[in-house]
Amino acid sequence: MAWDDLIPVESGVYDTHVMFLALGGFITLFSLVSLVVKDRLFMSEAVVALVVGIIIGPLVANVFDPSRTFGDSVHTVTLEFLRFIIAIQCMACGVDLPGSYIQREWLSLVMFCLPIMATKWIVAALGIFMIMGLPFLDCLVIAACITPTDPVLANSIVKGKFAEKHVPLNVRLILSAESGANDGFGTPFLLFAIYLKHLPPALAVGTWIWKVVLYQVVLSGIAGGFISYVAKRLLKTAVRRDWIDKESILSFAIAFALLIMGIFSLIGSDDFFAAFIAGNVLAWDQWFNERIVHSSFQEVIDALLNLTLFVFVGSSIPWSSFNSGTDGLDIWRLVLVALWVLFLRRVPVVMALSRWIPALKDSKEAFFAGWFGPIGAGSIFYAHLAVVYMEFPASPIIPVVYFIVLASVVVHGGSVPLFDMSLSRTTTYTMWDLKRRGLGAVPAITAGIFNRTPKQKPVTADDIVVVRGPDMVAVKIEVDADGVAVGDYDGGLPLHTVESDRTQTGEIIDERDGDAIIELRVHD
Repeated sequence: MAWDDLIPVESGVYDTHVMFLALGGFITLFSLVSLVVKDRLFMSEAVVALVVGIIIGPLVANVFDPSRTFGDSVHTVTLEFLRFIIAIQCMACGVDLPGSYIQREWLSLVMFCLPIMATKWIVAALGIFMIMGLPFLDCLVIAACITPTDPVLANSIVKGKFAEKHVPLNVRLILSAESGANDGFGTPFLLFAIYLKHLPPALAVGTWIWKVVLYQVVLSGIAGGFISYVAKRLLKTAVRRDWIDKESILSFAIAFALLIMGIFSLIGSDDFFAAFIAGNVLAWDQWFNERIVHSSFQEVIDALLNLTLFVFVGSSIPWSSFNSGTDGLDIWRLVLVALWVLFLRRVPVVMALSRWIPALKDSKEAFFAGWFGPIGAGSIFYAHLAVVYMEFPASPIIPVVYFIVLASVVVHGGSVPLFDMSLSRTTTYTMWDLKRRGLGAVPAITAGIFNRTPKQKPVTADDIVVVRGPDMVAVKIEVDADGVAVGDYDGGLPLHTVESDRTQTGEIIDERDGDAIIELRVHD
């Protein structure tokens, strides 16, 4: 056998191996400078990955072209690849929210997922109709694809040192919750436009109500929550009886996201919304979060998937279609559509309805939340969904959606450093929520525990119940109505001790049932 017999010569296999090489090389090199890129240059990892995808794609190096590699199956492959990643991200959005967040902020979430989404849909459709001259029902289909806020891009914007320093936590949480929930709400808008296109109006509305609203949205929410509740009970039993190892606990959320995705995609229901609800139910009492807090396993998997996703998207951009001259596809029209969508689709309606969004406390936060409604993987998913399942023509929906996604990644990913909201920043959702409700315990807690006033009970080793690294622990201290520590917390045996003469600083990370849970840094 010659030494080169195992070198691939078939184009599909060869392209795939080249993709492995390019992707692995990029992620390896990016990891060496990731902190510089994200926290000093303030560039989103999605922007960097998209640029790399463009470089290795057909526009520049042409070493990887999904259309050449997958042929006629490119729409299906892209659809299912995106389904896999978005389901995991929707689950992550649900898990990352504070316990009972949806219950506390239900009005804000409803405002973002119903009237704001509907307005975004109509405004985008009007812009596409006026600029590109397409039939209005086709414009509604295209606009439905770009209506959801993308959870992958939203996470890259609301996470990181810059966001944590300059963006209030309440704003970051509502954007994360919105992106996780409304990616599932994109289906009703898309299918409503499709039904109007192919059915009489009355029949279209009736079919949409029972087949989409009830079967897809309502069923997926109820069933996803129930399955997650059962799964959490089983997981607690396994932990209590010592049946499960640490690694399996860490990977549970990702495996569970795939389970939810498989169940609901097979029965034709809304797998993204089910994954978001399942993630939130899984983390409702924060029991699951406390068991994965020491590990970054899920964050590592998310980062790898997100980088891979945007490299793939960058290499899939249909550059030749942007100025084809058919179906209204001219580059100047696409630029105008992108500007219309980015500036008029979301900001005005969020600003106008901000008084009915309790999660946003002033116009500055409303403008930030209105501006950062990124369009990304979810929009591409719905465009390919329309092509594969609804037999909607690939042109112009694919070029229009890809162009708007490209504009959103560049503009939204590059504009984060332009916003400085640090004057209104709070570090925890509980602190912000208590301040919003006019309760004064939080300032007293902060002053008493961290400034160590004479009224405050000194932190002792008995208070320390969770180890969070070599120099960071979490303590639970019972407080009275004035926020003053009044006694020991009987929460279990201490896992770590702190010398009483060492400096202790930190911040409250949660509060429930009269106990302040504090993340405490200990310094020599």
